[in-house]
Amino acid sequence: MKPHGGYGFVILMKKELKASGGDIVSENPRDDEISLVELVRILVEHRQTILAVFVCFLIAGTVFALLIPKQYRYTTTIEIGAVLEDGKTQLIDPPGTLLAKINEAYIPHALEQPAEEKSEDYKITARIPRDSEVIVLESKAAKSQGDTLIKLHKQVVDYAKQNHQGVFEVIKKEMDVELDKSRNKLSALKDRHKMLTAGLKRLDQTSKLLGEQIDTLKTLVADAASNRKMARTQTGDETQAMTLLMIDNEIQQNSQRLAELEERLHIELPREKDLLKSAISDNLRERQEQSAEIAKAQIVMDNMRETRMLIAPMRSAAPVGVGRAIIVMLSAVVGFFAGIFAAFIAAFIRKMREELHVLEEKR
Repeated sequence: MKPHGGYGFVILMKKELKASGGDIVSENPRDDEISLVELVRILVEHRQTILAVFVCFLIAGTVFALLIPKQYRYTTTIEIGAVLEDGKTQLIDPPGTLLAKINEAYIPHALEQPAEEKSEDYKITARIPRDSEVIVLESKAAKSQGDTLIKLHKQVVDYAKQNHQGVFEVIKKEMDVELDKSRNKLSALKDRHKMLTAGLKRLDQTSKLLGEQIDTLKTLVADAASNRKMARTQTGDETQAMTLLMIDNEIQQNSQRLAELEERLHIELPREKDLLKSAISDNLRERQEQSAEIAKAQIVMDNMRETRMLIAPMRSAAPVGVGRAIIVMLSAVVGFFAGIFAAFIAAFIRKMREELHVLEEKR
């Protein structure tokens, strides 16, 4: 069996003495072997040492487990600001870029700020969860340190918000300007629609008035024709001739005027109505398109979001880290093996003293 524990040192010492000419070591190789019985004898002989070391470690571990405060995990989730472009959501900053800013600038700066407690005693880490576009701040601290740690988390978030605020405000102002332009254009189109509708109504009134004028002229022409017929039946003289001439002139003028009015009523007015109706249709289409543009711009505005805390800083419900029971168990295991090691060391020391005593007697 191979040497074990402290007895390995004894064997090495024997070999050294043998090499130097000493005669206290047997030449038999079996003398260098240590049996299991010998090991058990050493452990039994030094059981008090093993027990003492074990108890010391157990007490130390128990005291340590009771004295250390419970650690809790504090987390804060940051949602990166975004805008809608071409139907796709575009982040103000890529997650990796913002993560670098947080780790390299915002967290160190927040920890350097004066606080009620020393900020350097705290540690804040930032990470991006897998397949996500949010950033999570994490810290571990005792419950008594929670308020200060939450303030530090909020400070880091404020730095990120301030960095994105300028970009967000510029984009928002541009969208506001475009939205105002679209609304003004829609308002102008509505006013134009009112004007076109009013023009169409006026054409209807004009059509009615022309109809009344045409009816009047027709009556006048018919009366003039009747008067002319009666005037021709009378005895001819200069007065009759003058009367006929005046009647003919009146008929001619009224007929010409009647033709103009009928042309206006039946040709020009329908053409103007068609043009107005076409303009009204175009206006309606433009208003619909403009309304769609406004709705689209409004959707973009509604989908714009600033960088913010998606979830406020929160503490884990249960403590994290190594529990007290595990600490006590580990201290017990370590104490047990430390006691065994101490037993072998004690045996080694005693053996060395015996060997040195024998060597002195032989001298």
